[in-house]
Amino acid sequence: MLAAAILLLSSFSTAVFAAAPDENPSDSHYASDQILVKFKPDVAPLEVSKIHEKYGGQVEETIPGIGVQVIVAPEGRLQEKFKAYSSDPMVEYAEPDFTVRALGTPNDPYFVEQWGMVKLQAPEAWDITTGSPNIQVAVLDTGVDLDHPDLAPKIVSSIDFSGSSSADDVHGHGTHVAGIAAACTNNGIGVAGVGYDATIMNVKVLADDGTGYLSWIAEGIVWAADNGADVINLSLGGSFGSSTLKDAVNYAWNKGAVVVAAAGNEGSSSPLYPAYYTNCIAVAATNGIDQKASWSNYGDWVDVAAPGVSIISTYIATVNEGYRFFSGTSMASAHVAGLAALVFTTVTDTNGNGRLNDEVRARIESNCDDIGVSGIGFGRVNAYRAVSDGNTSPPQPTTGNVAGRVTDAADGSPIAGATVTDGTRIVTTDADGQYAISDIPEGISTVTASATGYHEASQTTLVSAGETTIADFVLVKLPPAPPEEMWVESITFRVTGGHKVANRLRITVKVVAENKAVSGAQVTLHLTNGVRYWDLSGTTNALGVVRFVVRKPRAGTYVATVTDVVATGYVWNTTRGVTSATYTLASRGGKK
Repeated sequence: MLAAAILLLSSFSTAVFAAAPDENPSDSHYASDQILVKFKPDVAPLEVSKIHEKYGGQVEETIPGIGVQVIVAPEGRLQEKFKAYSSDPMVEYAEPDFTVRALGTPNDPYFVEQWGMVKLQAPEAWDITTGSPNIQVAVLDTGVDLDHPDLAPKIVSSIDFSGSSSADDVHGHGTHVAGIAAACTNNGIGVAGVGYDATIMNVKVLADDGTGYLSWIAEGIVWAADNGADVINLSLGGSFGSSTLKDAVNYAWNKGAVVVAAAGNEGSSSPLYPAYYTNCIAVAATNGIDQKASWSNYGDWVDVAAPGVSIISTYIATVNEGYRFFSGTSMASAHVAGLAALVFTTVTDTNGNGRLNDEVRARIESNCDDIGVSGIGFGRVNAYRAVSDGNTSPPQPTTGNVAGRVTDAADGSPIAGATVTDGTRIVTTDADGQYAISDIPEGISTVTASATGYHEASQTTLVSAGETTIADFVLVKLPPAPPEEMWVESITFRVTGGHKVANRLRITVKVVAENKAVSGAQVTLHLTNGVRYWDLSGTTNALGVVRFVVRKPRAGTYVATVTDVVATGYVWNTTRGVTSATYTLASRGGKK
């Protein structure tokens, strides 16, 4: 059996646009029977009426305030009437009645935290295509949660090559990857997937502990290719080459699949397999300000980059409400896999080889954004440019981004898991303390960073459309909280055993604070019967109780004294409650 593979895990507003005027308005960008006409200011109403009569235009309405008239043109004569009005010297301007449409911003509630989608211009891409259920993305990973409401409707097949009990995901990595690539989108729950309408093939090639063998992966690749996978995502890899794995990748490519693989999280330029193979698109990870993630691999073998820092996606449905942030080239690879699914619906077989994967790959790579980072090949992928092949310009952005780093004021170390919000959108920092908030309306915005054990900090920033504003935070630790008082509420005795002989004497001590029991308190007890003494210690349970036992106790009077109580965050108040108690044991086990 081949060597085990390494799982790649680093850490755990609607807008409208109109097209520019065209001298020959004849396509779907315009109303088929309406022209907008504005006459020059000195043109009298009678002259306006004569012009309409001359050109056969009927006034549908006049837009108040600006004096633009909506003119209805006879069916099939839009171009003729448009040219006539445009050339009239009394007309200030004429233009077709442009159609507008909302961008493909989905209603998934966590979309506001999916900064990577905005960075890739996915909403603009979705305005061109939302993909197709006929395009299948094979996720070769730890499995996919078969019961996740944001994934289950998308899963068209499941198979297990790992020898696990089922193809279901109990690890979480595969579920997270699948959500980025093709979660149910615009369904009112959870997150959006880049591939939007694409479907998911659940191919489990890693065991429940997140590891697997190259043989499993190779089998999974071949099976996916044979069963109609258009895209194969491999968010996994190892530092070893394998002819078997290379043959499997080549097999899938020759069958027409686009194979996408994570470049690795070692911060190295050393090859990682299968990403290193020619017929894989090797993907590095970038952050919210288009910097290469510090831990992302790079090199002349890496083809593209994609968002991979602090990415929210689907997770095992019974954990963390089914959603979680992860960072890694695993996440970056999934973005590219979802993009490939979109691009499949926009390309044709230009070279006549009977497949589209070469055109899809060329579209993705040739339409990347140059972010000025070496070692990531073509640049960071851009979904809009890829699906449009760079032939059209996206609508001008109306929102911007805020990104930065949150660190400790004392030593400058990154604060992972800090919360950063602009009051509407909430994100968390990754292991490097980095964050990015996307799709913030242009203007003044107050951004606040907070973390457990630190003072909160806020900044007022100016957000510019289409740009990223840097807002770094340095948080000061809170002073230690004053210890809370605790005390011994009770010391009680109990004898167990036969009718004539006491087998055990149990002493129970209960420690409390204001309106609650104190668990984890270390209690030291001194016990004596005048002849012998015992120094005992124990830790309170969830009920604040600790029990001590004396076996085969002799008759006599026992005095139990608590000499110390220690618990983190508490101080023992000896003036409250009790510190000692007495119990007399008769010779026949009775109590006097």
